[in-house]
Amino acid sequence: MDAVERLTNLFRWERMAYLTMTGLSVAILLTSAGVLLVQKKAGYAEITGLFGSSGIITYTTGRLLFMWNQALRLLAGEPTSPKQR
Repeated sequence: MDAVERLTNLFRWERMAYLTMTGLSVAILLTSAGVLLVQKKAGYAEITGLFGSSGIITYTTGRLLFMWNQALRLLAGEPTSPKQR
């Protein structure tokens, strides 16, 4: 348990960066969707905003899940890097 706590503390700034990017991306995504609903038109700028934000959300969520996967492997005693496998 101490090792997982150290691991999460080690990557605290990285997690915060990913969470911040995810939050900003969700805000952009919702704003773009709101513009589409209010104006009742789908221009290139709005569609680009929707797809760009969803890509960033997918990437940052994947990185957060990867970090938790590493922490769980560490708890289970499994190797956490490809060199150790």
